[in-house]
Amino acid sequence: MDSALRHGVAPLLGYAALTAALDVYAGNLFSTVDPTGVAAVAFTLSAVIFIGFTLVRTGPAELLARARAAPGDVLALNVTTAVTWLSMLYALKYLEPAIVNVVGLALGPVFAVVLGPLLRKGKPVLAAEAMVAAGIGGVIVVLGWASLTGRSGIGDISGEHALAGMALTVLCGLGVTTNVVFAKRLSDADLPAHTVLALRLPFTVVVTWTIVITSGARVEADSYLGGTLVGLLGLSVPIYLLQIGIRHTEPVTTSLLCTLSPVFALLIQLPDGRLTPSTLTIACVATITALVAAGTLSRARHERASITAPVALPDSVPQTAECCTAAPGTTPHRGTAAPPTARPARRSWARRA
Repeated sequence: MDSALRHGVAPLLGYAALTAALDVYAGNLFSTVDPTGVAAVAFTLSAVIFIGFTLVRTGPAELLARARAAPGDVLALNVTTAVTWLSMLYALKYLEPAIVNVVGLALGPVFAVVLGPLLRKGKPVLAAEAMVAAGIGGVIVVLGWASLTGRSGIGDISGEHALAGMALTVLCGLGVTTNVVFAKRLSDADLPAHTVLALRLPFTVVVTWTIVITSGARVEADSYLGGTLVGLLGLSVPIYLLQIGIRHTEPVTTSLLCTLSPVFALLIQLPDGRLTPSTLTIACVATITALVAAGTLSRARHERASITAPVALPDSVPQTAECCTAAPGTTPHRGTAAPPTARPARRSWARRA
């Protein structure tokens, strides 16, 4: 496996596991607590952590300079962050956590195949990755049907709630994909992970507190406690791991690995008394896991082959030293390079016998 890909896999698996834990915890929490207050507290805490760390590390002038260098990407990253997380948190009020997780994240590869080449000129999407994305899209249709017909782990829910939950989950999937692409663009511009995270959260903080104020939602003690846990373990640590993974992988690979989160969500949610294990959900999650493994292995083989493949020299490049040398007393032909003059080795005064 390519070194860069290898360094990106472990952080993305950590992100998938922590995101799954967040989905299950938040799904249980939001049955009694307003998601808006929890989100406002969580995003504010996470923003303070990353902005504070970056200011101490680089200073305010450097942070502002980084933001001004790519204002469009920074703005897009802020908007897609707000869309992704808020749509996911509200979807958890209506749907089984495993379905929110699997549909929201599994849509990532589908959107990445379509939108990735348009938003970022990187490595092309492989045919195997495109087929995996299509297969995942088919599984998503089955999961959507399961939610609408009461065959998911959460049981029978109203049609309005099912449609609202699925719409929010699809919006979350679109947000995940575009968010990964814009984060990758900033990473390609050599922005450290903590700087990208400091720049991505301010808009979400403003949006969540605006919703709290305008809707009259009450931020109670449970909201502060839940928001603190979500902000630390469900937001700050996972998005840092995600940014590290994004730095070392292509967007479609990132999206594929993130779709393993439902496996963790399914295992974590088993003790939840609200949910009855769904055979259909288990089968769909297993199918997606197999598809993700196939897509990731295809990318790894492609990267390994591209590294080991010999590089063909163009015809204009001399193949031997004979074409680059001239006879004594003559001038080398035009278009050829004179051989380098051997220089006597310098004596190192730093090392003495």
